[in-house]
Amino acid sequence: MLVEEAAVRVLALILMLGAVLRFSLLSSVPTELDFDEIDLYNSVHSIVTTGHDVDGSLKPFLYAKATRNPPIYGIAAYASSLVFGKTPFGLRFPAALFGLISILLIYAIARELTMREGIAQLAALTMAIAPIFVHFSRTAWEPSSELPFLLGGIYLLLLAVRQPKPPRLTWAALLLGLTAYTYMAGWFYALALGAPLVLIYALRHHARWPALRTAAVWLIVALPALWMFFFDDQAANRLAQISTFHDTPLLVALRTFAANYFVHFRWSYLATTGDPQPGITWRYLNGFGAFYWWIVPLAALGVFAVLRYVRDRALAWWVLLWLLVYPLGGALTNEGAPNAPRTLAGAPVFCLLAAMGFALLLDWVRSLRKRPRLRRELRIALNTALFLAATISVAQFANFYFGDYVHTNSNAWDSGTSAMFAKIVALSPGYERVCFAVNTAWYNPESYARYYLEGVKIEPIYDLTDPQCRQRGTLFAYDPHEKRIPRHDGFVPLATIDDVDGNTFALIIGKT
Repeated sequence: MLVEEAAVRVLALILMLGAVLRFSLLSSVPTELDFDEIDLYNSVHSIVTTGHDVDGSLKPFLYAKATRNPPIYGIAAYASSLVFGKTPFGLRFPAALFGLISILLIYAIARELTMREGIAQLAALTMAIAPIFVHFSRTAWEPSSELPFLLGGIYLLLLAVRQPKPPRLTWAALLLGLTAYTYMAGWFYALALGAPLVLIYALRHHARWPALRTAAVWLIVALPALWMFFFDDQAANRLAQISTFHDTPLLVALRTFAANYFVHFRWSYLATTGDPQPGITWRYLNGFGAFYWWIVPLAALGVFAVLRYVRDRALAWWVLLWLLVYPLGGALTNEGAPNAPRTLAGAPVFCLLAAMGFALLLDWVRSLRKRPRLRRELRIALNTALFLAATISVAQFANFYFGDYVHTNSNAWDSGTSAMFAKIVALSPGYERVCFAVNTAWYNPESYARYYLEGVKIEPIYDLTDPQCRQRGTLFAYDPHEKRIPRHDGFVPLATIDDVDGNTFALIIGKT
């Protein structure tokens, strides 16, 4: 009983640490809401208030300018906004909550696989503090909702493999089916990791029909999402556009696939810079690795420890399969690699392997029975080294993420947008319309205007050739590099909007 209470206390402390890293400064780090976060909210808000999406349609996926997005995070963000308000915190709260649930689930998966509390606790700690999981628990995007459904389904399948109970299979199939509605890569990882577990279950328990029913439930739940991915014009075109093997000679595509696959194991991506790519993935990991330097060698050591610690040989091979599957989301697509969000579903395997790697070191120390003093000193040294490495790493990451990150990535998060719209709202009583002139600063002003100007009596116009943009009662909000603004025909400067770095983000002029 005392051991169980101590384990609960340790897990509670890990969850508290994870909560601090996820909820601290949630409204201002990342800098402010970007168009991806806002697009999801806009679509669900439109469906709730008008009965259709912002483009007038009503489909299983939500409308976006370039594609259609799975809906689960948008639904969660909208529901959260009803409680916490239409604010960055309100929209990002579900991401932090999903992150905490994922920590708990990786703990449960590690414990189910190994039956060792220490391994489960270290796997949970690694997920609680690793930069990739912290970051994707702080952004109101689709990837932030992926892991709870995927890991939840995996955990239930692992339970079923050990002790067959049909309800577990049904709930697992439901969760894995819903993964298709979280992120574009969700269905793939659910299939790649879930199907082998169902096969192990069927062979282990001679249960062919329950396994087939599980597959059928998954397919029925995921089918509308799969239809969107492969047959909806907008979503399917986007998927084809980014596919590594689409309209590409086979040998060229295979070389690209191999390069994109192995780059996800590169030291710089995993442990140092995150390999940011301007214009592609610079909002994901820019200036810090996906994990910490000490996690990667422990995970490498863990590869050799899997067969030792996973209680079931078939499940041990399944863990190694998870490692092989991990980069596929970024390798099968060719829009910049490494790609953190598209491989997020594979990343938890590093937590499992790192925990097993450290357990292997401890067990080696315990094997020195004839040298008790050395054994005691080495055990203390290993635990102290782990504690210091984790503490220093988290402190360095927190200093970077909560201090430097917003400046490193201010343009990526369109810093200045919310201040610009706040000024437009403040000026709106004296004006009938606001015209936007965009060069490079704002990806999609329509999305921002729909979000920030809801309920404000001012008409947004995005076409500079519209004659109304020359009339009285007009505001102009424009990129300071834009050259097409009428500056000498009655318009007067009203405001200069700076980003978080103090650089001019936008100018606002008006004509009354």
